[in-house]
Amino acid sequence: MSVKATARDAVNHILRPFDIQMVRGRSADQSVKSYISARRTIAAARTAGLSVGDYIDQTFATPGTTARTVAEMLRLGGLTSARRVCEIGPGTGRYSEKVIEALHPETYLIYETATDWWPHLRALPHAVVQPCDGHTLTPTPTASIDLVHAQKVFVYLPFETVMGYVDDMIRVARPGGVIAFDVITEECLTDDLVTAWIAAGTIYRPVPREWLIEYLGRHGVHFRGSCLVRLVEGRTELLVFRKSG
Repeated sequence: MSVKATARDAVNHILRPFDIQMVRGRSADQSVKSYISARRTIAAARTAGLSVGDYIDQTFATPGTTARTVAEMLRLGGLTSARRVCEIGPGTGRYSEKVIEALHPETYLIYETATDWWPHLRALPHAVVQPCDGHTLTPTPTASIDLVHAQKVFVYLPFETVMGYVDDMIRVARPGGVIAFDVITEECLTDDLVTAWIAAGTIYRPVPREWLIEYLGRHGVHFRGSCLVRLVEGRTELLVFRKSG
């Protein structure tokens, strides 16, 4: 069995009690590995009598985790409103829902490679699904976004793909705009966790925290703070930055 298959089976073993499984996304991009099925997840949420966002929150995290994460991101970024927001890889839209509720943007740009989630995402207030190549934010004009963020996305992507997105986040953020994303850093790791990930054929991709913070700093984007966020197995670190203005 391949490493990819082993990793997929390990994740599905965790998800099996919730009647959800990871499946290959509808994308030709090799950096995009798998997604939660829209059809099955939406059906399960309806059966449970929950919104999709609340169902995902309850199933894969602790109820309220998404709202707390968004609140902390906005607090660290100093945001109480935003006219234009951009999100990379919203998937089920659980973070999108909370950001829209908090900021009431006029436009919420979405870059998502899993096309089966597009109808659900388009139904969000002021959401615009952009053409997505899985690497860049090319359709979005330079210096046009008040908040650009990614949640539970970069933890799965190769380093070169993460950095491609980071560079484009820097480009599209307006002066004074906020950039936020979560990654697996050394702050998230323990010996036991790493051993378990290796045994399962890990699907996670750690990145060097201090170098990444310094990299954005050299591009005029300054670190505002961070918080740790629960992952299915382990945790990630949400890093929040503000672009010089």
